[in-house]
Amino acid sequence: MATLLSNPGCLTFKSSVANAGSLQASKAHRLPSTHSCQMPLVENRVAIRFSRRGRKKVPFFRIVAVDSRKRRDGRPLEELGWYDPLRKETNLNAPAIKKWLAVGAQPSETVGNLLKKAMVIE
Repeated sequence: MATLLSNPGCLTFKSSVANAGSLQASKAHRLPSTHSCQMPLVENRVAIRFSRRGRKKVPFFRIVAVDSRKRRDGRPLEELGWYDPLRKETNLNAPAIKKWLAVGAQPSETVGNLLKKAMVIE
């Protein structure tokens, strides 16, 4: 069983468990000084998009903040409003939408057009 050691900004494993009580890594287990440990780049995965509701030939959409890797009608992080294309009505929670945009959420093309029409974004 390996013991986890931590160097400043890096994680290494101690291969010998004989000295498991010691948290000092031997020189053989230290990373070279030229090696720079960088945090992996994490892309923002939050999207603001439509989630379809309604029934066949009677569409109704909710505007949701959702992880972009999830399916279209998956569980949202937050519901931000709705859009009824048959009656051309919308209901938007502008402060919540601006909050998600401020933290880096990317609106889909159609939701972006709707937000521009509603003057939520420029």
